[in-house]
Amino acid sequence: MPTSSWTEPRPGEVINYLYLWRHEHDRGEEEGRKIRPCMVVGTYLKHGRLRVITVPLTTRDYSPEHSLELPQRVIEHLRLDSRSRIVWNDVNEFTWVGPDVRSGANGSPVIGVMPEKIYRQVAANILARRVKITHRTE
Repeated sequence: MPTSSWTEPRPGEVINYLYLWRHEHDRGEEEGRKIRPCMVVGTYLKHGRLRVITVPLTTRDYSPEHSLELPQRVIEHLRLDSRSRIVWNDVNEFTWVGPDVRSGANGSPVIGVMPEKIYRQVAANILARRVKITHRTE
């Protein structure tokens, strides 16, 4: 259950989040189907509230053109499935702490932190390709 005592997320952190894929949103769905690890790409204030921009991690076959394979050392450090990759062409934005943020076994939503090089590359890809953002409601 989310609490307001969680610290503000930082770029590169991987959090547990009920992610809503763009194709699900385009079909009119408002809730994600699965809690998955998602990387925080950035944050900003809007009307005095913190907005968080995230991208999902997946183990499914996903176009190598639109995803980033993770180094084995990162997968091991974050205790991810060996097939995990970051999808950078599907982006969610939500107000912190939203109802779709979930805590892990330690009570925190944060799983760990990606290396700076990885989150900077993902952010650059999003900006360069002008990826459409799915704006989540509360």
